[in-house]
Amino acid sequence: MLNSSAHRTTLLSLLLSIPAGAVAAGAQQNAAPATTGKTFDVVSIRQNMALGGSKSFNLTPSPDGFHVTHNPLLLVLMTAYTPQAGGMFLNNIEGAPDWLHRDTYDIDARISDADRAAWSDPKNQPAMLQQMLQTMLADRFKLAVHRQMKENPVYQLVVAKGGVKFAEAKADEPRPAGPTLPGGGAIGPGAGGAMHMYNLTMQMLAAVLSERTDRPVIDKTGLAGHYSLDIHEPQRMAAPSAGTSSPEEDAMPAMADVLKAVGLELKPAKEPVEFLVIDHVERPTEN
Repeated sequence: MLNSSAHRTTLLSLLLSIPAGAVAAGAQQNAAPATTGKTFDVVSIRQNMALGGSKSFNLTPSPDGFHVTHNPLLLVLMTAYTPQAGGMFLNNIEGAPDWLHRDTYDIDARISDADRAAWSDPKNQPAMLQQMLQTMLADRFKLAVHRQMKENPVYQLVVAKGGVKFAEAKADEPRPAGPTLPGGGAIGPGAGGAMHMYNLTMQMLAAVLSERTDRPVIDKTGLAGHYSLDIHEPQRMAAPSAGTSSPEEDAMPAMADVLKAVGLELKPAKEPVEFLVIDHVERPTEN
């Protein structure tokens, strides 16, 4: 399960390409969908043993397929499998061996000419990419997973009194210099040391915030668009308020104060959370 501070800090640093700052009971299991149908035409996978060097964190497809360089396999897995409610399994993965987020790979996966027309259609491409990646992971890494709902302490991301203080992303808005996430959003350095979040859904924002808090964040904003906003890194953990009677309120992270600046709030709650459980995975044979 990826909720240790070491795993979370490393993963978020890789995902956002910016420096990082200084569960459950009562399971209901659902098998992951079968990965039948479309596959990549040609796949090359090699472990990248370089200690440094350039990394490619673009998790979106290219016109001819899907390519990553010097990339932890865990990020590829999180592109192949996403929660039913949207976002990413940033901190909701169980059973991942250390090498899955430590070792890096170069992957060059190309589509066939017969699939090119369907692949070029934005309505088809997300589902095709996930299906092809799931098949590739099952074939080359012997990956087997299942989805699991667990009752879990969470923070609900809600709109604060007075409404949000950000707007929907504009077509001509400059994209930040950072990784492209599934769905087309991006995160990069913003003005004044802020994290600039570009073209993100609230589900994706909630997933990213989960890496900054002590429990999963669930989108309850009711906002259905794609938005751009700046969020500053909290400077310190907030001290418990005088007279606070609830342990959940005592645990409210400093991120809550940061979110108030953009018209959002975190509210402690308990509800079912979707986890991705890794049943089996192996290092691949290279080609």
